Amino acid sequence: MESPVSANSSGSSPHSDIRVDTFMGLPCNKRRVESTETEIGRKKKKRKTQTLKIGTWNVRTMNREEKLENLKREMDKQKINVMGLSEVRWRGEGEVISGEYKMIYKGGTKKEKGVGFIYEKCMDKNVVKVLVKSDRVIAIKFKTDPVDTLIIQVYMPTSKPGTDEEVEEVYKQIEEVIDENGRGQVRSIVMGDWNSVVGNESVSNIVGKYGLGKQNERGERLIGFCEASGLWISNTWFQHHKRRLYTYKNPGDRNRYQIDYILTNQRYKNSIINVKTYPGADIFSDHNLLLAEVRTKLKRVDRKKKTKKWDTAKLKTDEGRIFEGNVEEALRKIVVNENIKDEWNTIKNSIVEALEVTVGKQSKNARKEWVTQDMLEKMEQRRQWKNVNTDEGRKQYKKMNNELRRETDKAREQWMQKQCERIEELEKLCKIEEMYQVVKTITAKKTNVIKRQGMKNKNGIITSDLEENKKVWVEYIKELYDTNANERMDDVENQSECEENRIGQRIEISEVKKAIKELKNNKALGTDGIPSEALKTLDISAIFRITVLINKIYDTGIWPEDLLRTTLVPLPKKPNATECKDFRTISFICHLTKAITKIIMKRIERKIEDNMGDDQFGFRKGRGTRDAMACVRMLSEKMLEFNKELYVCFVDWEKAFDRVDWNILLKVLKDIDINWKDRRLIRELYKGQKVVVRVEDEETEEVVIGRGVRQGCCMSPVLFNLYAEKLMEEALEQSSGVSVGSEKIKSIKYADDQAVLAESEEDLQRMMENIHNAGIRYGMKINISKTKVMRMSKKVTEERMKVTLEGKYLEQVENFKYLGGMIYADGSCTKEIRSRIAMGKTENLEI
Repeated sequence: MESPVSANSSGSSPHSDIRVDTFMGLPCNKRRVESTETEIGRKKKKRKTQTLKIGTWNVRTMNREEKLENLKREMDKQKINVMGLSEVRWRGEGEVISGEYKMIYKGGTKKEKGVGFIYEKCMDKNVVKVLVKSDRVIAIKFKTDPVDTLIIQVYMPTSKPGTDEEVEEVYKQIEEVIDENGRGQVRSIVMGDWNSVVGNESVSNIVGKYGLGKQNERGERLIGFCEASGLWISNTWFQHHKRRLYTYKNPGDRNRYQIDYILTNQRYKNSIINVKTYPGADIFSDHNLLLAEVRTKLKRVDRKKKTKKWDTAKLKTDEGRIFEGNVEEALRKIVVNENIKDEWNTIKNSIVEALEVTVGKQSKNARKEWVTQDMLEKMEQRRQWKNVNTDEGRKQYKKMNNELRRETDKAREQWMQKQCERIEELEKLCKIEEMYQVVKTITAKKTNVIKRQGMKNKNGIITSDLEENKKVWVEYIKELYDTNANERMDDVENQSECEENRIGQRIEISEVKKAIKELKNNKALGTDGIPSEALKTLDISAIFRITVLINKIYDTGIWPEDLLRTTLVPLPKKPNATECKDFRTISFICHLTKAITKIIMKRIERKIEDNMGDDQFGFRKGRGTRDAMACVRMLSEKMLEFNKELYVCFVDWEKAFDRVDWNILLKVLKDIDINWKDRRLIRELYKGQKVVVRVEDEETEEVVIGRGVRQGCCMSPVLFNLYAEKLMEEALEQSSGVSVGSEKIKSIKYADDQAVLAESEEDLQRMMENIHNAGIRYGMKINISKTKVMRMSKKVTEERMKVTLEGKYLEQVENFKYLGGMIYADGSCTKEIRSRIAMGKTENLEI
């Protein structure tokens, strides 16, 4: 550091604002102060929608439990809209919603460095995109008038030897962000901890005369960057007391510096109304909050409001009985309608109206459960001592910080103890699902992805426009699920062609009650807006009415439109996902649809189970991934024990569940003697389903589906198992596989995760060719780049396997992660055991 300013620039009393009765021992005109405050309040009210408060702050760390709550309180006090953060020190990247604020962050693999933003949650609809460059550069772009605003948060390396290359890399990243977003076409605000001193001498139209200290080498580099990029260092152009200019102070408050800056492009510098620091703002950091008022306003963005969850916890109280009575009374007034659509609407409206009257919607906690009022009071007391520039003041400040830490640790420990007691109680009551929900609450990590980084269209161009992104998703879904195939779906044969005992029996009320009881709680709503908890609360008369409706659907094959509609929500599988294939989707479907499909599944699963081979471990009772892994390992151990080699191909099917041919599936269901009405109901469910994709809280147009099993449907796993079983049965009928006594083991399967087994490379080649050809007939496709082969042997040989598909060699590997566990070519498990122990230790430390 160079050229600090004098440390003696604040009062001797614990004040955080100069507008008080006394300042530095001098009396102030209180009436005038009150008048000024009223005047300022009036001005603020008048320009509320005309200005944004944008700040930057080096918070030193966010790893203390109380820090986020502390930060939110300061945001509230200063009425800040967006704040950039340096030195966050959170690992990885992600986003966090807390009360009325949303935070996005990017860190490294260690608890060092890190940058982020925290902004008002209501501004989320104006976010065009988020750009994550590194743990030193992050950016966010907002829709504002008259042009969009791009805010870049920076955390420059400290002035240590050997950091010059890293500094240049940071500048390069900043330039990339500016160029990617149309240099000069947006209002660019680049801010943060620059660890530079630009000095108090004016430099052209870049540095004003209200800087502090003497320019250093880093400051010269910053000025050069500003000159090349057409930027203006705003906080050096506004005249304020020095206590409103410095941004950093040494330990003990010996020296003060100006090293944090807010830069903006020259073209829009007139939109910066004022910039100054707020030394009274406190988060136990050696940096001051730097805040700019920007003359702009958020563009009006009309988006559908998020649907709030029902407060279903009230259904377990007296409100549940009131709800039950309201539904019963509403349904009693309306006679049963023969029209399926009208009858469904009657039931749906009765339940939804009763929910609105009795339970209402959930309200989220603005802060974490363990945050106490004592903690908040301690924060305020510490804040009062921050700027008392005496030995006693600094002593009291540290004392209050220590007390706050102890209070925080105590509060969190007590909350954790209660949660652990709750877990033990739920375990004794065998409420395993609820127990895991509490465990998840304790161990929950921050969301590990940052959304809204734009989508790549067919031309390879990344677009941030919402309507364009919706079109990208519609095109992807149409191609993935082959919309045109919907028209080619065959009808089931006429009912008259079936034997009487193969048509299907009437659905009983006991089946409906059991299916509803088995629905899981706390699950997302379908398009009908009815939670599973509400269905479980209904009395017998309402369940009877629903049973009548379900039987009409079963007898006619006609589904109400609500029950056919699925909402897909994309979730990124990796950071910086910009293509649809980089996302996985989860499905929101109506809970009554889930109940009906549960009933049908119960009726068909026995026949499907009878047609399953012993080598299928997926979605079957009493079997799981551990059993499949154990079979592969034990088989390899036995082969190696007798000095034999085992040849394995780990097959990767491309979008396996989404490529199921409906006509073949219906034929297979007929071949295994599934009842006619069950087959017809499945056929109408698949043919009539419509999908919308939820993109940034808005939905795309409806898309018709033409293939694949339904996401989120309880029947899908068993239907896919049956489909895959018939494919592999046809492909490997003439294959020998591996001999174990009198048995022939040809594969180990867990749904679409399949390990094909052979005793020689030639046999494996023939088996893979047969599987490949059968897959084409069944509409499936092997992902050649992800399909691997392995030779399990005691001998170490340089000779490589030469198994091919479509003229391409399959990659040979020495180890492969199968169903979550590592399989090694030498048949050992030593490395896997060590890895598991290390993972367990890591998770224990995280808790």
